[in-house]
Amino acid sequence: MTVTELYDYLTAKIPCELSEDWDNDGKMLISSDKSVKKVLISLDVTPEAVKEAIDDGYDLILTHHPMIFKPIKGITNEKFLSLIKADISVLSFHTRLDSVEGGVNDALASLLKLKNVRPFEEMGRVGELDDEMTPANFADKVKRLLGCDRLNYVEGNKDIKTVSLLGGGGKDFWQAASMCSDVYITGEMSYNTMLDAHEAGFSVIEAGHYFTEFPVCRVLEAFLKEADTGIETKIFDFYPVKAI
Repeated sequence: MTVTELYDYLTAKIPCELSEDWDNDGKMLISSDKSVKKVLISLDVTPEAVKEAIDDGYDLILTHHPMIFKPIKGITNEKFLSLIKADISVLSFHTRLDSVEGGVNDALASLLKLKNVRPFEEMGRVGELDDEMTPANFADKVKRLLGCDRLNYVEGNKDIKTVSLLGGGGKDFWQAASMCSDVYITGEMSYNTMLDAHEAGFSVIEAGHYFTEFPVCRVLEAFLKEADTGIETKIFDFYPVKAI
């Protein structure tokens, strides 16, 4: 498959109609419409991902977060120039991958082993645990399954059976989550929303933007293998923010 053919295949799986109006995703950089033999899958187009792609001869970087989100006035960024010189293209699937069935939030629900998963708000999911857990024990389970260096959580008044979630920056939906679940998991909360949840007696878990969305890289890899079993893939797991 060429870069464009692969993009068209992925768009059929992850329709652009699901993207939010404010979003920018899709064809970030088409260096050339060549055949795709090697794809590096990453959550972000970091300098480290670019170096990996160049050093190991990848044809394409496939990401969740867009390489270009805000308008640019000129191509002066060294990262962009390096990709063009190395003839490496970039495709990104952002909010449509959040919303699509099997995408970011289904991948997170699957990793947490939730049952009876169903939609929550615009993009999120809600499901059930096999057995009730205390908020502290469930937070520890989330930390272990996601591989977080650390997480923040508020311990509510109830044990946990029903779980709602939204990967990434989902702080605005905790109140809706409190109406349909015992705990809400997202990547980013704020100081005030954490305190508000505490006052309401509702459990929330802030597990990190990266860690709540990284599981979707496995989904993207599966889509690539469906498109062409001959494509060589690698998932690049790199998060530059360290916790001590």
